[in-house]
Amino acid sequence: MSLAYRIVFECPNGHYINLERKCHQASLSEAEAMKIFGDEELSCANHSCGWHGKASKAKLLRILPFNWILSPAT
Repeated sequence: MSLAYRIVFECPNGHYINLERKCHQASLSEAEAMKIFGDEELSCANHSCGWHGKASKAKLLRILPFNWILSPAT
């Protein structure tokens, strides 16, 4: 199991974009999240939007920690 975060961004057109990444930090502030994930390329999944760009250009709405559970090797 690894610590991970779901970062919820809002594209400039008001749609939500979820970014899930593993991260070893026990807590994550908005400033730290933007420093770590700000260069990630995002794309809006809304079919009528089509926005894409860097996470730093989107509005950060939420930081949700969770445990990333690895599937067993087969």
